[in-house]
Amino acid sequence: REMSSARSEIAAFACGAAITAALGLYLNMKLSSPFELNRKVNDEDLKPSSLPSASGTAFGADFSPISAPEPPTKAIPKLSEEFRLEQLSRNVLFFGEEGMKKIRNSTVVVVGLGGVGSHAAHLLARSGVEKLILMDFDQVTLSSTNRHATATLRDVGTPKVAAVKRFLADAVPNCEVILVNEMFNTEAAAGVLDGHGKIDFVVDAIDDIPTKAQLVKACIDRKIPFLSSMGAACKADPTRMHIGDLRSAVRDALATKLRWHLKKLKVSIDDPLIRILYSSEKVVAELAPLTEEQKKEPKAFGTVENMRIRVLPVVGTMPAIMGMAISSFVLCELGEKPFNPTAAERLGKQVRHRMLQHIKNREGEVKEQIEKGTAVEGAVHGVEVDTGDVEYLMAELWRNRCLISGDRLGTSLELIKWDATKKATLSNLVLMSAKGMKEFAKVGKEGLKAEVVEQIERRLSLAREVEGRDEFKISSFS
Repeated sequence: REMSSARSEIAAFACGAAITAALGLYLNMKLSSPFELNRKVNDEDLKPSSLPSASGTAFGADFSPISAPEPPTKAIPKLSEEFRLEQLSRNVLFFGEEGMKKIRNSTVVVVGLGGVGSHAAHLLARSGVEKLILMDFDQVTLSSTNRHATATLRDVGTPKVAAVKRFLADAVPNCEVILVNEMFNTEAAAGVLDGHGKIDFVVDAIDDIPTKAQLVKACIDRKIPFLSSMGAACKADPTRMHIGDLRSAVRDALATKLRWHLKKLKVSIDDPLIRILYSSEKVVAELAPLTEEQKKEPKAFGTVENMRIRVLPVVGTMPAIMGMAISSFVLCELGEKPFNPTAAERLGKQVRHRMLQHIKNREGEVKEQIEKGTAVEGAVHGVEVDTGDVEYLMAELWRNRCLISGDRLGTSLELIKWDATKKATLSNLVLMSAKGMKEFAKVGKEGLKAEVVEQIERRLSLAREVEGRDEFKISSFS
């Protein structure tokens, strides 16, 4: 009887708790009044006093989240060096002490603190960057909390940059965060890019194309390394992400429009500083149609004149993945442990075999020339690559592009020895078009443009690193 009574009491308590929780959730939903997406913007909305808050108009006057903790009233102090190194211990193991020191001493600018930019910013700070400059003019909306890295319901109606800074103050108090709550333009560029000492990297997470083009130009003019995020909306496949240049971007409308805007600004889309993150997935959703009210009075909607009004469908995971990819790329660049992204589609088996056979044929000709005494002085012959290496060289190292002529896959391309006095190895084969081969044969490396030679040598040094790895040494060429 006593056991039965105890069980009854426990069951009654559980039922009561469930009813209380359900009632609380019901009241919470009834009392809240969601921030309307793409509503008309009035002058009063732009005044700080009218910004919705957790106790204001965004959720209803009586909004009080069930079990939501109160924000901390006391700032978390900076960690001592001992605790800071413990916080970064896994990163130190990856980058080494010198690489980690360079990351910590870096200054990174993130422009655009929406879904992509917020994820990039908070991961850069968590991973050791100790000075961030965050720039965005926009505010957190209720609909943006499905993809923003740090914003909570308490942040709705407040600047996105402030939401990120509040979060980082708790997570990474050692990171200095400078806020610029305004829209990027040519006038603002001077203050952001020139007014805070040396800028080591810029993350472009802007979704407005003319503004994005201005930032790209500003970085190129100042020779600041940067990575631009293309469109994250209307897509969902994380396996189609690529880091490459503007010419390699496919199935990305934002990249297409950006190319056009850069040409208007007289910026070469082949500039080696231009690196982008894009998805090659075909669009799987469409923009929301304009309402009748929006059609009649489009200027009354949105926050900034001439910016997009139609709403983009966004799976919250995509901006997060793109932000993480960006932060990974930036950290490896800053920590001097760069990787060479694969931006091209895989080569077919027949193409790889044909390319390898062409290399062997040319080396056979060199052998005959050596035997006849007609070869260039010091020439050697020999092939030390296979079809797997051909794919690496084409797609990963040279990204299906001849650096001498600028020609890409679709024209005739061959892997040519850079140094005739060495064998055809991973670190001595350069992808060239017929035009590039003709110029190389005519003037040699000494006659090529200095910047072209520098780019080629840099790529070949990456190939030498691959040759030095254990997994390469145990191949049949060791």
